[in-house]
Amino acid sequence: MPTVSVVLATRNQARWLDQAIAGVRAQTFTDWDLWVVDDGSTDDTPAVVARHADDPRVRSLREPHRERAAARNRGIAASTGALVAFLDGDDWWLPGKLAAQVAALERNRDAGWSYARAEVVDTDGRPLGERKPKRLVRGDVFAALARGNVLILSSVLVRRTCLTEAGGFDTTLPVLGCEDWDLWLRLASRWPVAVLEAPLVCYRRHDENTAREQVLESALAVIDRHWADPETPRRSGCSRARVRALHRWWHAAALAGVSRGEALDHARRALREAPRTLLSRPALHAVAALARPA
Repeated sequence: MPTVSVVLATRNQARWLDQAIAGVRAQTFTDWDLWVVDDGSTDDTPAVVARHADDPRVRSLREPHRERAAARNRGIAASTGALVAFLDGDDWWLPGKLAAQVAALERNRDAGWSYARAEVVDTDGRPLGERKPKRLVRGDVFAALARGNVLILSSVLVRRTCLTEAGGFDTTLPVLGCEDWDLWLRLASRWPVAVLEAPLVCYRRHDENTAREQVLESALAVIDRHWADPETPRRSGCSRARVRALHRWWHAAALAGVSRGEALDHARRALREAPRTLLSRPALHAVAALARPA
């Protein structure tokens, strides 16, 4: 049984997948197995995975297309490692990633999971001068994470016992896009997190990333689900209306230079839901973006 099982769910990402798998194979921590779950790809994904058949630690599952939450759950169920790491097919890891995170969890026995910073790169892997998250959150991170997802999925390592107790990825969300945030909230509500400051993951930004509108709709669905529990506003110190409004402000800021009309619509909706958020940082960013000449 390996110490770490890596779950890589992918669909039609053949052009980047080789780099993702090679990054796992290059890890200085070698006690791992990798489960590549092909979520019904129609490209050369099987051929790319086959290139790594010389390494018995690389295993593959080919599934009918059921979306990434179900594919990740399939990988979790098939694997046996005491620790579970997640990786997307368009991202990759630096060689010391697993070693640093395994050591961090050994030092922090109370922590149920760990994450590291990610370097944002473009389609061709060139750094864009941005790191996620910008500000690290440590320990009991529920209140900070309740305001929005700042973690990159490919940076997370979790104890299997905690993952089992919290449950896997929710396949019943009406819109996918923030199913990882939903899981992080469930983990954060129970266990502190161990944090690595160094960027150990490369997160690729490209035209095939989940569309902004889909991410927003998924975020609102996650908010509605979690804030149905009266403990969530108490623990987070933030009302459902405020969190929904903050997400709309973030979305408005992102859209301001692309679709001014849509950005204004989200700004108006945010004001209707929670007028006091006008002085929040996301709102000020959105207002500044909207004030720039078209």
